[in-house]
Amino acid sequence: MKALVLAGGYATRLRPITYVIPKLLFPLVGRPIIYWTLDKLEGFQVNEVVFAVNYLANSLRATVGDRYHGVRVRYSLEDSPLGTGGPIKLAAQTIRLDDPFIVMNGDIIADIDLERMLMHHQQTEALVTDALYEVKDPSRFGSAQLDETGRITRFIEKPSRGQALSYLVNAGIYLIEPEVLKMIPSKRRVSLEREIFPILAKERKLAGFRFSGHWFDIGSIADYREANFALLEKCNENCLRPHRHVARNVIVEPPVYLGKRVVIEANATIGPRFLLGNNGTVKRLARVSESILFDDVTVGERSQVSGCVIGSKVNIGRDVKIGSGSIISPNVQISDNVRIGKNTIIHPYKEINVNVESGANIM
Repeated sequence: MKALVLAGGYATRLRPITYVIPKLLFPLVGRPIIYWTLDKLEGFQVNEVVFAVNYLANSLRATVGDRYHGVRVRYSLEDSPLGTGGPIKLAAQTIRLDDPFIVMNGDIIADIDLERMLMHHQQTEALVTDALYEVKDPSRFGSAQLDETGRITRFIEKPSRGQALSYLVNAGIYLIEPEVLKMIPSKRRVSLEREIFPILAKERKLAGFRFSGHWFDIGSIADYREANFALLEKCNENCLRPHRHVARNVIVEPPVYLGKRVVIEANATIGPRFLLGNNGTVKRLARVSESILFDDVTVGERSQVSGCVIGSKVNIGRDVKIGSGSIISPNVQISDNVRIGKNTIIHPYKEINVNVESGANIM
């Protein structure tokens, strides 16, 4: 089995962090999102993966390389984003797609049984099988109408409220027969959902595979926080492994995840719902909760961080307070005694020496 992972978007709703770090390298309970995808594919006995890349492609290649465990990794570079269909056509120039292959959106984390999905695909004799997941609000996704034979009879991409066909939505995971390549135009942006799926649905060649369990479409900071906290909760109350550099009198309110080579100093309070990346430091008497801190972040003495997402290589000085909902980009320096209000956004490579009002956007 071969696979194509769509990873070429700009991730604008995750800016300003994605100005520096591509979405697929965002940590998810301590591991980049891209590795969660590769683990799922490797478990499905995929032996070759092509990443359809564009923005910050070199960062992905430098991190993953050309092999992951037993999986060969290739890259198909788009000069400009080609949607969901265009990258498949382009990738066919890099890898031979003579058999059914799997396509996944790179920012999808799903508890899905791909073996069962393949069996359903074979039984329905569909040209495409689309994984379907039930949500409360289908307006953000593609809504599908599924008949009793497991085929999708109608498909509408991002329906307006009240116009959805059902609460079953396109989960961003597909099994595709090579014949579909002939339906995709070359050298332009193509949407599978808007241009290809409606045709296949009319021809009864589009199947739907329903699954349950967790499913996260990490398209925004809110989605990213939700995915991290939900997976953290599955860690049986605490992902806190024994660390030589966690002081004995640290107050831990689970669930908490700590990466490698972290230092938590005396009388600090961490958690609940706190994730700290590799080489992170929380100094004495600091308190951090409801927050995701990337690698190489330092929280200074007596500082307070709550409800934030903080990118890599951020240094927070002493007696700093950062309000909830704030997003701090990579490579930011925050001086001692600074107060940062709620819902503040700070762009990369800034030095913050004065207080910042709530809702500010520091560019």
